[in-house]
Amino acid sequence: MVKTKLQAGEIEVVSSELILMETLVLPLRNSNSILINAYEQLLISSEMRLIPISQSILQQAANIRATTNIKTPDAIHVATALSDRCNQFITNDRGFRNITGLPVIILSEILVS
Repeated sequence: MVKTKLQAGEIEVVSSELILMETLVLPLRNSNSILINAYEQLLISSEMRLIPISQSILQQAANIRATTNIKTPDAIHVATALSDRCNQFITNDRGFRNITGLPVIILSEILVS
């Protein structure tokens, strides 16, 4: 069996606990139990670290929200990434490039068609 870099511990995937709620909405709405289980397995696995939404993250998110045009959930993700000193913030939303100090990688730009 071939292990991924994540499974081998060569990279660490970190996110805000908010990702669990955000990814489950559509599968729950569509009663898609297979996708619900897949998301829960991935996000709650020992290979992924979910950071709790603390008061300090919420304060930093409020500051980010007050000084940028991003929405509250995105501000929470940014504050989480900055508080954990992430070295790559992977997204498809180019709006994150406007956040100072956030090392943004646009997934669609690096994927080969």
